Amino acid sequence: MMKIADILRKLSYAILFGFTGLILGIWTADLFYGLGLKNMDRHETIYVSLFIIIFIGIAASLFGFTKGKDMLES
Repeated sequence: MMKIADILRKLSYAILFGFTGLILGIWTADLFYGLGLKNMDRHETIYVSLFIIIFIGIAASLFGFTKGKDMLES
């Protein structure tokens, strides 16, 4: 069973990695827009970009929650 301190530590890693993931998601969405999303409809472009940003942010948060301690405290 996990202690509350361990859960809080993992949540702090998830927040840290999630914020970094949001930055990377925005950068990736901008890169995809420059490469090929210009020709799409404006609303479709917004939804695709938002999906990319949220997906990368959530993936980074989950990665930080599960592997953050190994990555930062080794």
